[in-house]
Amino acid sequence: MDRGTSQSTAPEASGTASKVAALALAVTCGAQFMVIVDDTVVSMALPTIRTALHFDRASLAWVVDAYMLLFGGFLVLGGRCADLFGRRRTFLTGLGIFTAASLVCGLADSSQLLIVARGAQGLGAALLSPAALSILITVFKEPKERRKALGIWGGLTGISGVSGVLLGGVITDFISWRWVFFINIPVGALLFVLALRPSLADREERAGKRPSLDSTGAVLITAALLLLVYTVISTSHRPWGSFTTLAGLAGSVVLLVAFVIREQRAEEPLISLGIFANRQLTTANAMMLLAASGLYGIFFFLTQYMQNLQGWSPLRAGLSWAPFGVTMAAFSGIAIQLLPKLGSRVLCLVGLGSATLGMGLLLGSPVKASYVSDILPTLLLCAAGYGLAMVPLVVAAVSGVAKSESGAASGVLNTGQQIGGAAGLAVLATLASSRLDDELAAGTALPDSLLESFHSAFLLGTVLSGCAAVLSLALPTLRTEFDPETTSGV
Repeated sequence: MDRGTSQSTAPEASGTASKVAALALAVTCGAQFMVIVDDTVVSMALPTIRTALHFDRASLAWVVDAYMLLFGGFLVLGGRCADLFGRRRTFLTGLGIFTAASLVCGLADSSQLLIVARGAQGLGAALLSPAALSILITVFKEPKERRKALGIWGGLTGISGVSGVLLGGVITDFISWRWVFFINIPVGALLFVLALRPSLADREERAGKRPSLDSTGAVLITAALLLLVYTVISTSHRPWGSFTTLAGLAGSVVLLVAFVIREQRAEEPLISLGIFANRQLTTANAMMLLAASGLYGIFFFLTQYMQNLQGWSPLRAGLSWAPFGVTMAAFSGIAIQLLPKLGSRVLCLVGLGSATLGMGLLLGSPVKASYVSDILPTLLLCAAGYGLAMVPLVVAAVSGVAKSESGAASGVLNTGQQIGGAAGLAVLATLASSRLDDELAAGTALPDSLLESFHSAFLLGTVLSGCAAVLSLALPTLRTEFDPETTSGV
């Protein structure tokens, strides 16, 4: 080949690689956006769903809980399936299940069918989400581009949650609660078609025999996580000190210990426990669990404060979150630029410190609040803080892990986020409900009792966010300006 041909071929190859990377970013982030939106979009429609499908008050919570239970319980297994059976194959399987389940949710004519379909959505999301992140960190090989891609991914957490609240309010008020689920169908179909492109096929597919799935380990970790999430979620209507709750927590611990023992002896473990020797990975995952606990809880209770105490419609409550989404998007972009200069430790400390301050302001919120002076400052401080923190958290959680373990690492990160969100919401709900009962028993008027119950939830959310901020001091100062193989593994 002559020199001219070689020089003309290089730009073409580079252009093709750029198109593949852009497509991968769009498809994976689109899927993650859809998955997280489903965590919050339903909350605005719950009162309407309750009336339409004749839910009782106790079973209505399972419209949310069934999704969180299956999502959190199967995430680790979903991440490992991406490593063993192919990232794109796992991605497509999860996307297909999620989209089909969304259709069933929208068509459901009974409470039982809706709950089952929501659980199926969670299972699809558990396969889809870690596979998407694993695709992302293997497609982007150059450090600067990978940092940008992971920054966009990290910024999706809060933005997607806000979008869910906003969409839920608009759809419920103007169309029908069924379109809360139907909206996933065209999006899922488009992503499925795009993911079928040959350019997104797993390039690291092995020609020989694939490693086998550690079925015993898979059963143990999945059972442990399912039992843990179920037990924590159930505390919303069952005391933490009850025999059932304590037995569930003890059982999940026993299963986790059995899983660790199994993985130490397995020839081809489901998760190589050595990845937890990576300090930045373990610290980042612990921080994600705490941060998600506070964030998901504040999403829920601040929205309840707007609707139940302020009397706002679902549409007005949803629209009030718009500044949060815009601000978080802006600060996620800023974090991408600052990460190589300031490092993950500084950004997480400043960001989570800002979020903690914002949540703390809610402790002074009155029965009749002004949006501009009582709510907006919290939204802006929390959005800026989480925008700065989520990018370095995601980068740290998937750094230094071998490519063969990238799916498992992605599953662990998403598990921390989902279990943190589920646990945080359950704990805050239990605390708020107990405080409400105590205040009403003491003869306090209903509006004041509600305010006190919300304040107790806001206080715990502030503490959880503060703990995540303090833990950031143990995070390595990761600036991502190093060889690509130290980010994606070898």
